[in-house]
Amino acid sequence: KDANEFLMAGASEEYKSCWWAAKKYTLEGVLNSPEDFLKVYRETQDSKYYPTGITDLDSKLLGLMQGFFTVLTAPEGIGKTELMRYFEYHFLSTYPELSIATCHLEESSRRGLLGLVSYDLQRNMTRKDLITEAGTNTLVEETIVKLTKEERLYQFNLSVDEDPDNLLQKIRYFKEACGCDFVFFEPIQDLGYSRQSNETLEQYLSGLSTKLARLASELNVGIVTIAHENDDGEIRDCRMIGKRAGVVVRLSRDKMNPDPDIKNTMALMVTKNRPASDTGFGGNMTFSPEAFTLTEAQG
Repeated sequence: KDANEFLMAGASEEYKSCWWAAKKYTLEGVLNSPEDFLKVYRETQDSKYYPTGITDLDSKLLGLMQGFFTVLTAPEGIGKTELMRYFEYHFLSTYPELSIATCHLEESSRRGLLGLVSYDLQRNMTRKDLITEAGTNTLVEETIVKLTKEERLYQFNLSVDEDPDNLLQKIRYFKEACGCDFVFFEPIQDLGYSRQSNETLEQYLSGLSTKLARLASELNVGIVTIAHENDDGEIRDCRMIGKRAGVVVRLSRDKMNPDPDIKNTMALMVTKNRPASDTGFGGNMTFSPEAFTLTEAQG
């Protein structure tokens, strides 16, 4: 550390060599040299995208992206949770290399699981009484084993008294320890309502959204959530949720229409698309009350 120590040790040539070969000091995390930037180019992991199976949506987004924070927005009762469940099942059934983690704060673990079973069986198996009535208990249990036997599905929750900031640590755990490629959770506003800080609701949700967007990029994990809208079409409680997101898909449905075909058809609109830039109409999805599932509308 001291030049005199080199001289006293008779190592003046070594000192001169170290002096002339010394690199410029830069703070940790700062890139400056050609070697630094070539390393970024050569070694940074690509953000993969996985098509959703919805033709018009994939034409805009290419698919759901790893490394990005995606938000589905709509007023309550439009079908945001069901679209998220469609994505979850599509990824599990289409991409055997993917692992996902899911958290639906407004429903029980069993309800979330039986929602996936309904997609696999294409019939409404979302309640135990429906299963008993149909005499399909054995079939449902076989389907549960089928969906979970490779341990690619992780289901988690946040307890009532738990600090919602723990979500960030759980996402890191699912990515780094479990190898999950996507984490689905909803709704984001509920985390703000149970915050344990002195921040306002808007401040907390803005900070959380920023952290989620940065975490998605840092870990190269896809983070997908749901945000409720006000009647005026703005994201409730904190507009910054959408501003921090890399992708925003807005859902709409005429849920009071007397025509059941119109009533059960949901339109998707890509309003923000940082990864692929293209925005606009993202397709229609039709809900089947009999199967309790969404499918892409034809025509």
